[in-house]
Amino acid sequence: MHRLAISLLIFFLLPVALSAQHTRKVLNFNTHWAFQRGDINGAEQALFNDKDWAGVSLPHVMRIEKKHNGGNAVYQGVGWYRRYFSVPSSYRDKRLTINFEGVQTVAEIYLNGKKIATHAGGYMGFVVDISRYVNFGKDNVLAVRVSNEDNPQVPPGKPQSKLDFNYFGGIYRNVFLVVTEKVFISHPLEANKVAGGGVFITYPSVNTDTAVTNVKTNIVNASGSAVNTRLKTMLVDTSGVAVATTISEQLIPANSDADIRQSFTVHHPHLWHPDHPYLYHLVSVIYKDDVTADSLITYTGIRTIAFAPDGFYINGKKLYLRGANRHQAYEYTGDAASDNMQYLDALRLKKGGFNAVRAAHYPASPAFLAACDKTGLLVIECEPGWQFFSKDTVFTENTYRDIREMIRRDRNHPSVFLWETSLNESPTTAAWMQQAVQTARAEMPGNQLFVADDFNARSKDQYNVSYKVVNEDGTDPMPSRPFITREWGDSWMADAEKENSLRASRMYTEKGLINQCVLRQNALNGETAETAGGYWDHGGLDANPRIGGYFVWSYNDYTRGSDPVTAFSGVTDLDRYEKFSYYQLQSMQNARNPAYGPMVYIASYNNQSSLDSTIMVFSNCDAVQLYRNNRLCGEITRAENAHTAPFIAAKGGSPYFLFHTGKYEPGELKAIGMMNGKATCTHMVKTPGKPHHLEIEIRENHTALLADGSSMTPFYVKVCDQDGTLVSNRQAGQTYTVQLSVSGQGTLIGGNIPAAGIALQQTEGGIAYGVIRHTTTPGNIQIHAKSTGITAAQKVITTTIAPDEYVSDGRHREWIYEDKKTVTAYYSGNMAPRQLPEINLKGKAVFMEPAGENLTTVIDGNTATGWVSHQDHLPVSITLDLKNKYRLSGSRVVWGKDSDWYTYSIAVSANGSDWISVKSPERVSGQNYQPVFFQSNAVRYVRYLITGIQPESSKVGVKEIQLYGKQP
Repeated sequence: MHRLAISLLIFFLLPVALSAQHTRKVLNFNTHWAFQRGDINGAEQALFNDKDWAGVSLPHVMRIEKKHNGGNAVYQGVGWYRRYFSVPSSYRDKRLTINFEGVQTVAEIYLNGKKIATHAGGYMGFVVDISRYVNFGKDNVLAVRVSNEDNPQVPPGKPQSKLDFNYFGGIYRNVFLVVTEKVFISHPLEANKVAGGGVFITYPSVNTDTAVTNVKTNIVNASGSAVNTRLKTMLVDTSGVAVATTISEQLIPANSDADIRQSFTVHHPHLWHPDHPYLYHLVSVIYKDDVTADSLITYTGIRTIAFAPDGFYINGKKLYLRGANRHQAYEYTGDAASDNMQYLDALRLKKGGFNAVRAAHYPASPAFLAACDKTGLLVIECEPGWQFFSKDTVFTENTYRDIREMIRRDRNHPSVFLWETSLNESPTTAAWMQQAVQTARAEMPGNQLFVADDFNARSKDQYNVSYKVVNEDGTDPMPSRPFITREWGDSWMADAEKENSLRASRMYTEKGLINQCVLRQNALNGETAETAGGYWDHGGLDANPRIGGYFVWSYNDYTRGSDPVTAFSGVTDLDRYEKFSYYQLQSMQNARNPAYGPMVYIASYNNQSSLDSTIMVFSNCDAVQLYRNNRLCGEITRAENAHTAPFIAAKGGSPYFLFHTGKYEPGELKAIGMMNGKATCTHMVKTPGKPHHLEIEIRENHTALLADGSSMTPFYVKVCDQDGTLVSNRQAGQTYTVQLSVSGQGTLIGGNIPAAGIALQQTEGGIAYGVIRHTTTPGNIQIHAKSTGITAAQKVITTTIAPDEYVSDGRHREWIYEDKKTVTAYYSGNMAPRQLPEINLKGKAVFMEPAGENLTTVIDGNTATGWVSHQDHLPVSITLDLKNKYRLSGSRVVWGKDSDWYTYSIAVSANGSDWISVKSPERVSGQNYQPVFFQSNAVRYVRYLITGIQPESSKVGVKEIQLYGKQP
């Protein structure tokens, strides 16, 4: 239960609390842990000597990582956590459970030296009953062994070295100690009941006049005798008024449980919608023989959803989904971010013009989903999976378990509207799909469950919502199937350094940020050519009259195990600082919708003479005026501008405005958004001058800064000129050295690790970044930033006392807090990315097979061109004659379609007759473009044998073949 729920519980149930002293307690278990990286013999034992361990608070990552940590550089291994604690003797007759919200990936739980639980899976929580193992009135030692090593039986299952994200390890979400009577409302993950456990709320009939509400509550009697129970359920509005109340009585036998079903009608309900996310609180109170035994609050939103061939409907009205894909990882801390950081992400998404988010590619944290409920973001919930499927029975059973558990955990969230009960882009079988969907339907009966997967011959009869309902020629294979586009706006071969692609970073210049917007507008407007920013299976996006919506890839930049280069596909950086494309998509929302409002933004730093004679402006207003150095450059109305991207305009969005000023001038640009003929919003850009001073920026939080040991405050440090203008990059790679420090009641996370590049870091686009962890003592936190030759900056924030009740700390050795321990050698175990010399094949090699086909585009050095086989059958053999003999060290194949799967092998020969296998057959995704390493001498001929392709209707396609090595 979250902190707000606890405070509300006290408020609503004050009369109950006065008459009954012993109800549910939810105690904060995030503080006073010790941690040591590595596998350690005996670390589970109560008397183990942990004097050299580091003191830590949760959420926690097993190793602070550098910002750009891709290429399988993230720590993978074992770590141990220990927590000394005591519980009073008054709890002896209570039930005590530890609720872990997320441990990455496999956790072994020990209490006082005894192993009491194991959990495999990094994205769902679990509950451990410790009632029988606790020493009451004495010290206890909880030890947790955590491993984030590759595990093919635990979804996603794919090795990190081939994964499009990272397995950041640790106890990276909250931990609570929950104390109840022996008669209690169960936890749905512990109860393990189909469509049951805990509280399950459904709304079988909803309209503006009435909402029929059904509630199923699972009550457990863990005592040795039968008990008479009374369940009082109240639906409470935001003003604290109970709008509906119902009471049920039930005799529950000893050591048994009962499902109590209740129903009531809410008159004139406030309906939950992304534009007005109204939340009720369902208050459940159990009485045992007229004495309060347990109580629980569940957030709920009343709404009804539907998908139709022409789109998505909520509360009977059509809503076009404008969403983003979000990875949960953050700079430095990996997946371990506090609840308030999760809220900041949801808030920034909402402010960016999004009304939906896809939690790619795994269930998000409870805190993030709660923030989506509150801010008004619809969520696609995804089971863990990415381009990996195994018929191993343990793996498949774990995939079904993940479906069951994510629905049980998150079924009451009004924000969750679509369940991705599929393994993203994985070659799952028809039988697996059928079982996955049946599992989901059993967990959530009724007409409000919608499940999604990519559209293909195996999935189309199983899922009621599809992604990618489009043929390669643009025709519609199933006009009756509701569909949305789950990912668009990226190319897996894009290179941000070239500043001409769908990936862009502020570490270069504004050129890349602008070109990202150009290509994304092309795609949104229906472009399908990859060279122009589109892709055939995006479904046409705004150009498709029946599409339900889209989810841009991606909200944030992210790192991945499979590539040392950060994926710069986000509309924000890794640190969530906005790129131009963030404002581009913000302008797609209606200015007259109060949930978003009018906006205007100039996509320029006005520091590039070759670019800034034409100014790109984003706005959803009726008209935009642009001034350069106080001279009007022109006014363009939204209606006039619609022809530049007519499909975007027809969907209610706003194409970017281009002002052709004729020449470049440094100085000031000012854009004014006009509504009903009046100036409504303004954005100004000034050409940056020389670096003068640093400024510290902390974003609007909307939540209290709590001194709870867990909460975090992110901050930016900007290099500014004398007027306070950010000194953005004029040249790619331009950077300044900034030194950060934090004092008072907070610490700079990773600030004591020089190799991490945090306390002393290089700016990117004139911006540095840090994250503060609050202590448990309220007070001031001072942030200091300095740079040689630039005026330093400092800022003070103040934390307040947290409302939490904590698990009592036991007696233990005095540890040095992790962020105060001196760390020297830190990343020495990491392997640097292998640099391979590439052989220039263009004009120097010829293809011997397939006979009669021209494959010159496969070795032209351009991944935008390629070849598609005319052959309808397999195998397909591609044989390359290098004309000379080479010492080869590897090969790379860029496949024709990212959504296909290929089974292929590689063989080499010196004479064209005797072949040596250098790569055995392997099934790979079309997005697998990583080099294959091997060593082979005196090679003239190279053969690629493709023996399998999926979907079966596809043809073999190759965009580029590259070879690495040199002539002897």
